[in-house]
Amino acid sequence: MSRRAMTSAHARSVKLSGHRNETDFASLIGGQVNAGSHTDKKDVIDRQHRSHSVKAGTWWQVFLYSRDRLRTNTIFQGLGNVAGIMIDCIDAYPQDYNAYRNNKDAAKKRLQPHMQRLLAELQKPAIFKAFLDKALFDGGNAEYLSVWLGPANRPIGEKVFHVFHKDDVVNALAADVELRNSKARHAGQRDDQKVTFYSALNHRNIGEIEDRHDSLQHYREMKFRLNAAGVLNVLTEQYPNSQSARPQVLTHGRAIRLFK
Repeated sequence: MSRRAMTSAHARSVKLSGHRNETDFASLIGGQVNAGSHTDKKDVIDRQHRSHSVKAGTWWQVFLYSRDRLRTNTIFQGLGNVAGIMIDCIDAYPQDYNAYRNNKDAAKKRLQPHMQRLLAELQKPAIFKAFLDKALFDGGNAEYLSVWLGPANRPIGEKVFHVFHKDDVVNALAADVELRNSKARHAGQRDDQKVTFYSALNHRNIGEIEDRHDSLQHYREMKFRLNAAGVLNVLTEQYPNSQSARPQVLTHGRAIRLFK
């Protein structure tokens, strides 16, 4: 099997597992899976018509945006100069993938000042909070983050979901995270290739924004991902009190009486 076929098969497996996880959460709360596109983060709608972004697994790919998506996304265009700088990051790489492979260091060198600019833009407190709200909740289209800390394809009886209001998520992450540029760790690497999310609570990075350039299929795309355990640790530390709203469903903070 070719690498592309393996990648496509893995992507389908991840998508099916995610759909199963959404179905399990909907079953536990008496809601329904959103039958439409999930690009707006509305995975599950509960009985009161509130929308939930449902996550599982070790790392969450929050978004993977092409140049055109960044150029036309109206909400991202409204986040200061975030979209424009991300486009500049993408444009640091040649359009031809083979040209990049033949001189990877040249692209990495071109990328550095743009990643430095992206860090400076996201370090503006209002911009960072708005970025988190857009990236995680599509600017408010989803109201809650509902997390199972484990593989999405596990049996429903093993799952316990933690539910948080979007404002609590944004505020907790904004308070805990220090944004930094990445540093080279090995020979041949360069500094400033990513924006990293250093968690004071976890004493490690729990997220990163980077250009994806690992294959022809995924080239010149901006990726944002978060570590599930690290994020949940931040959220449960900030909002430790919880109520068992349903069997296998714990609500926290502003969501504490969500299903009463």
